[in-house]
Amino acid sequence: MRLLAEAPFRLWMAVSGTLGATTQRQLRQRLHDQVDEGHREFFLDLQELRCAEGLSDGELRALFPKDPAVRFHLIGAPECIRECVAGDPAFTLYADPESAWCQWGRGA
Repeated sequence: MRLLAEAPFRLWMAVSGTLGATTQRQLRQRLHDQVDEGHREFFLDLQELRCAEGLSDGELRALFPKDPAVRFHLIGAPECIRECVAGDPAFTLYADPESAWCQWGRGA
């Protein structure tokens, strides 16, 4: 996980590698810690993230804090993550960083 940009209450992070049991806990903890620190909007570049086989929707959904004030902008998310957040208004999906960057520039 790498922090790429920060603004008041917002973070842009890139996540790469394989999401498995250990990395899932690390990512979940990092996101929850950031919410505890007051961040409310996350731009997560997931283009280089792969999901290990066997992760349940519940495990994937638990990555993201359940706070009604928090929004997630997922860039290039793997299909398993896109499917588990589909229809949730807290999530906006982007195919590429350019469209997400335009949203970041508007102050999302």
